[in-house]
Amino acid sequence: MPPSLRAEADTSRPLGHARIVLRGVAEGSDLRFCILREGYATAHLGPRGWQVGEAVLEPASVESEGGAPVLVLSPALVRHVEPGPLTLRLPGQGRDLALFWPGDIPVYDEGDDALDLATRGPAPPPDSGRRPKTRDEEERERREREQLERERQERERERIVPPPPPPPGPPQPPGPRWPLYLVALLVVGAVAAGGAWWFLYKDAAEPAPVIATPEPVRPQQPTPPAWPEGTDQLSLQEVVQQTPNPEGILAVALRRQQAGRHDDALVLFEEAADRGIAPALTALGRLYDPNGFQPGRPFTSPDLRQAADYYRRAATAGDTQVLPLREALKTYLEQAAAQGNVTAAEALREFWP
Repeated sequence: MPPSLRAEADTSRPLGHARIVLRGVAEGSDLRFCILREGYATAHLGPRGWQVGEAVLEPASVESEGGAPVLVLSPALVRHVEPGPLTLRLPGQGRDLALFWPGDIPVYDEGDDALDLATRGPAPPPDSGRRPKTRDEEERERREREQLERERQERERERIVPPPPPPPGPPQPPGPRWPLYLVALLVVGAVAAGGAWWFLYKDAAEPAPVIATPEPVRPQQPTPPAWPEGTDQLSLQEVVQQTPNPEGILAVALRRQQAGRHDDALVLFEEAADRGIAPALTALGRLYDPNGFQPGRPFTSPDLRQAADYYRRAATAGDTQVLPLREALKTYLEQAAAQGNVTAAEALREFWP
């Protein structure tokens, strides 16, 4: 009998939990899992949401129902899953199973409750000025993002820690001391001969003054032009491979964001942030920030915790531009928490201790 999966809300736990019943899968096996969605550049569900590279997840709990194992998913994962067909991968068993996520599973914080509507008002219509991508274009970009993730993992594996220096050897026994006496005699003789020469010939001639040759003045190198010029036709993989520095990746991301290519901008922001560019963390936080949030660029709803997390990381990394944005988000969370928003209260405790 082939396996059959059923996803449903877990009513025995607090709001936001879900459970997946695995009919036809043996109990006691390796139940670490991956969740994939087809047709997206960020096709793999990770601990912080959808991402390019595959992530192996741990269930919050494993239960049993009629001899079938049950995976319990925490609200932190459930809040990112949208209704529709998915693929559940069990890496420990080498199996990919079809999974349909129903639309009646409640989410812990969907971002459109009564409090958010009262604070922000109705959401503006989604941006319809962009040409929808074909399936071939989406598939090509998915393969490029997977290649980028594999290259990044290979770079991490190639970082070799230098071996420690060898321990010092045993002390050498002292040698004979008579060469020191010989050197001392030679020095004394040289000093005496020099003094005699100076006394006899000091008035013969004055040495010619030594004139130092000045160092040639090197012209200052001009500041190189902004790299994004000419990058509009490059694929994401070509951008990462050809960029002269990590700041160039951020520059291309900002250019594509201004051109309405928000999915490309998201991936390049994440790549620049992984390479230590602090303003990229600020740019990622603004994508989730409820202050000024725009649906469809690229997300459908804001995320209070993601915005607070990225803003704190950017401030720790030294980006001063994030400070007023972080303060405005804190004010928003304080007002929301005062009106009963549990997510806002938890974000204040976690990211503003």
